[in-house]
Amino acid sequence: MYIDLTMVLRPGMPVFPGSPKPAVIQWTKYDVHSYYSNVLFLHEHTSTHVDAPAHFIPGAKTLDQLDVSKYFGKFVAVDFSHLPPRGVIRLREFENALPRGADLGPGWVVLIRTGYDQYAGTEKWMEYPELSPELAEHLAKLGINAVGIDSPSPDRAPFEIHKILLGREVLIYENLTNLDQLVGKIGKFYGLPLKVEGGSGSPVRAVAEI
Repeated sequence: MYIDLTMVLRPGMPVFPGSPKPAVIQWTKYDVHSYYSNVLFLHEHTSTHVDAPAHFIPGAKTLDQLDVSKYFGKFVAVDFSHLPPRGVIRLREFENALPRGADLGPGWVVLIRTGYDQYAGTEKWMEYPELSPELAEHLAKLGINAVGIDSPSPDRAPFEIHKILLGREVLIYENLTNLDQLVGKIGKFYGLPLKVEGGSGSPVRAVAEI
């Protein structure tokens, strides 16, 4: 069974403050050119996307420099949708939420449900919870492939969580959706980006297999 974890990329969709909104511009028409196509204008960190280490770490690897195996792995999904606005996801609560069989380490992807994908485009969207530095350090030390979350970010300025995770080449997936269907489950996660030379991030088609 496959579950799509991806927001629809469309003109005018919600974006992180300061980012340009995407545009989809028709380039050719059936009745004029005999085929249909569009031109896309978008920020690397639009819609459901992955952050490469170079996004926050000077001199770190860009999308095209990472081994392709970093973009998929065995996932575990945990639920923190009960937290209040701007709540903190702490290590002890995270460990208590892990289901049996989640022996985290290299090759794993941790998916964190906050429920904030449902607020995209509203003021509440930016009230998302954050990961604690202690939890980020723990996940980085485990050497997992990635952390994914269904909100715009796992932290706020000065973006300490980004720096902890990306500094250890733990990728970050943001703006996932449908994580409610994965809570408590273990399966396979796929989130391959465009192979952009020098890319700091890219939209992905994120999918879970359970």
